[in-house]
Amino acid sequence: MQELAWWLVAVLALVCAALAGALWWRRRPRPGEPAARGEPAARTEPRVGMPSPSAGAPGNALAPMPAPGAPQRNPVAALVAPPAARLPALLVATRARRYELRDAAAEPVLALERARPDEWSRAARAMPTPMQCDALAAALSHASLLAAPAAAETDLYRLTLRAGIALPLARGELATAELRAVPAQALDAARSPALAAIVMALHCAPVYLRHLRREVAAIRADSAGWLRRSSSADERLRALLQDLSRYLREVEENHAGAIRKPVFVARVADFCTQTEHQWRLARDATDVLGRRQAGGEDVVAELAQRRVVAHCAARMLAAWHGLRLALGDAEPAATLALRGTLQALRSEGDEHGEPAQRALSATIQAIEAGFAGEAGLTLLLRLDSLGRVLELRGPVLAE
Repeated sequence: MQELAWWLVAVLALVCAALAGALWWRRRPRPGEPAARGEPAARTEPRVGMPSPSAGAPGNALAPMPAPGAPQRNPVAALVAPPAARLPALLVATRARRYELRDAAAEPVLALERARPDEWSRAARAMPTPMQCDALAAALSHASLLAAPAAAETDLYRLTLRAGIALPLARGELATAELRAVPAQALDAARSPALAAIVMALHCAPVYLRHLRREVAAIRADSAGWLRRSSSADERLRALLQDLSRYLREVEENHAGAIRKPVFVARVADFCTQTEHQWRLARDATDVLGRRQAGGEDVVAELAQRRVVAHCAARMLAAWHGLRLALGDAEPAATLALRGTLQALRSEGDEHGEPAQRALSATIQAIEAGFAGEAGLTLLLRLDSLGRVLELRGPVLAE
């Protein structure tokens, strides 16, 4: 046991010696570090170009430092300090005098600008529907930001469509993705087809639809007699007359929507062909009865009724082509069938066929003159402070 105790004492002595040596090694000063507390600091050499504190002063007294030649910047302060404050620049944005939708052509597709009071007073007042007013207000929401010339009132605007562009733009034949607004975002190109359709609808209503409504009403009044006495052979002609009234009413109520429906336009063209076929059947029946009367048969009453049916069919043919023209779909080749019908009526020498002859002549002249919507059109608008449409005038032919 005594030997074991001596061995433990020896081990503890060795451990204490090792710990003391490690502590001394950690506290030993390294090269370049100041001496331990209580020991004088090592002397350092003065920097080049800087005077020594003891140089030039007797008795090792401190001498004042010379003034530096240039101010010394603190690099830490340069990183921490905020940047120098700058006054905000004054931006003056001038208002545009004209909004445009442009394609590759030199003239804009659509232009919006302020209108003059004199052109407003010369234009006739238009009768838009509430739906059309809402569509115009939504498409022209930035109109109030236009610059107002001194001679213009602040609430009058002029919307102009380029000649020949209204119909393809309304039907979607012109890609709106290729149109660019000048200035940017001043006009929405996606709303331009609806704008073109509304302008054409307001222009075509007094040019075509009012006359067509009077003509269809006259046809129904003159055909009331034979409709009551007609046979099953005239059922198709009676249905075509009802379809004419129904389609005309739909165009009157929503011309801007009807002109953009290819199926609707194609259906009207098909009704033109069917009406022409019914007229030829009525004409052939009249010729047969005429030959029977020439042979000595007493078919005067029946012949007179068939002539009334043929005259009504001819007027319906002119009305269907007039409705097709109002939708911008009439072709010059359609005048060939109308001219043939007109020539056949003139050869009869019947005075009861004069209304049909006048209707055919008017439709032929209208088709040859071309679609009225092909011209450049200008619509005048009055908007309130909230951008709502108060009044419309026109459309008039663009200058």
